[in-house]
Amino acid sequence: KKMSKSKGNVVNPLELVEQYGADAVRFALVYGTALGNDQVLSYPKLEAARRFTNKLWNIARFITMQQVSLPKQSERSQDSSITSQNDINKLKDFASNENDKEWVEKVSVLVSEVTKNIDNYQFNQVSEKLYEFVWHQFADVYIEDVKQRMDENSFAVLNSLFLILNSMLHPMMPFVTDEIFRKLTNSQSSLMIENWPAV
Repeated sequence: KKMSKSKGNVVNPLELVEQYGADAVRFALVYGTALGNDQVLSYPKLEAARRFTNKLWNIARFITMQQVSLPKQSERSQDSSITSQNDINKLKDFASNENDKEWVEKVSVLVSEVTKNIDNYQFNQVSEKLYEFVWHQFADVYIEDVKQRMDENSFAVLNSLFLILNSMLHPMMPFVTDEIFRKLTNSQSSLMIENWPAV
């Protein structure tokens, strides 16, 4: 129903932020809303956005746990984890496993598409592509695959690909992505001032 003060069905955005989190509310407002259309906001949509925020946090926790369990990383893999978030070409050269190379290519294509959508102000398409890719491909397929063969190189690729995805989600989910960026890179600076991922 359309919100109206006379009907008394106006939703207080601060209450939604309190219940679902600021990032989830922002993401729900963008997701599925085509340019020029009226916003359709529902509680299931807000709940789905909250679960997606939680998913991002759980992926970051998994990567942190893997980092601790691996032997001390070489300078080469540490360098890749940090620099490749803004330069996918370096990551392509670094990946040694065929599956890792395939996923680097997939993320590379996604970066090109998302960048083009952002340039054209198609934020709904950005949110939909990232949601589908992060949850149903990256988390459900790639992470499950890399769990079985985790080594220094695969970890560096996994970490870097997630940092790239995290960077692309930042305009819509600034708080959780910034916190994840700081945890995974041990950086004191904000993700807001980092370069956009480049292909």
